[in-house]
Amino acid sequence: MIKVMVVEDDPDLCGSICRYLSLVGMNVQRAGSGAEMDALLQDFAPDLLVLDVNLPGEDGFSIAARLRSASKVGIIMLTARGQLDDRVLGLTAGADAYLVKPVQFRELEAVIHSLTRRLNELPAEEKREGREEGNQTWGFDAASWSLITPGGQRVPLTNAEFRVLQTLTQEPGASVARDDIAAALGKSVGGYDDRSIDAVMARLRRKVNAATGENLPVRAVRSVGYVFAAPVEARARQAS
Repeated sequence: MIKVMVVEDDPDLCGSICRYLSLVGMNVQRAGSGAEMDALLQDFAPDLLVLDVNLPGEDGFSIAARLRSASKVGIIMLTARGQLDDRVLGLTAGADAYLVKPVQFRELEAVIHSLTRRLNELPAEEKREGREEGNQTWGFDAASWSLITPGGQRVPLTNAEFRVLQTLTQEPGASVARDDIAAALGKSVGGYDDRSIDAVMARLRRKVNAATGENLPVRAVRSVGYVFAAPVEARARQAS
C-alpha cells in the first residue's frame, strides 16, 4: 500500500484529495501546515508527499528543500502557482513533480504511481530513510575554498557558496538568520527575495550530493533561516 501525506491548508480540497486517494487503495494522512506535517512524521513515514506551496508559516518551497536535504521521500507539489519561475524553484528545491491546480485526481493518482515506481527502482542504499548524519564531522577549508565530506571528499566552492557555508559553519548547530545569509552574499538586508536564498541552498545541496553522494546537512529553520546540523572542523589541504 502506498503511504501518502497530503499537506494542504484548504480543508475542503485536502479532504477531497484524501478521500479519493483512500478510495484507490492508498494509506493517507493529512496536514494543514509544515508544523502539522512535522508532528505527523514522528509516527507516519510516507512514501511521498503531496505538497502545497502557499501554506501558513513555512511555505512549500522551504519544506521541500528541508525534506530533500534529509530524506529520499517523494515530493509532488500541487499548487495554484503555475508561473515558470515557481515551477523551476519548486523542482530546484527538491520536488520530483510539479502539478498546477486545478488538477484531475486521476492525473494526481497516475503521477503518484509513476513516482512510486521510480523510487522503488533506486538502489537500496539510496532508498534508506532516516540515515543518521548528525554525528558525522564535515570539514570547511577556507584556504582552498572547499567543503570536505565525512568521507574525505572535497567539493570546490564558488564565491557565493563559500560565503554561505562560511556563515553557516561558524557555529554548527546554531540557526543563522536569512538576513545574515543575505548579507554574506552581499545583498541588501530586507530587500533580498527569500525564495532566492532557498534556491541557493537547494543548488548547493544538489551540487554536494551529485559530486559525493552525501546529503549536505543544511536544514531550514521555520521563520528564522538555516542551520548546519552537523559538527564542522577547519581542515588544512591534505598533502598529495
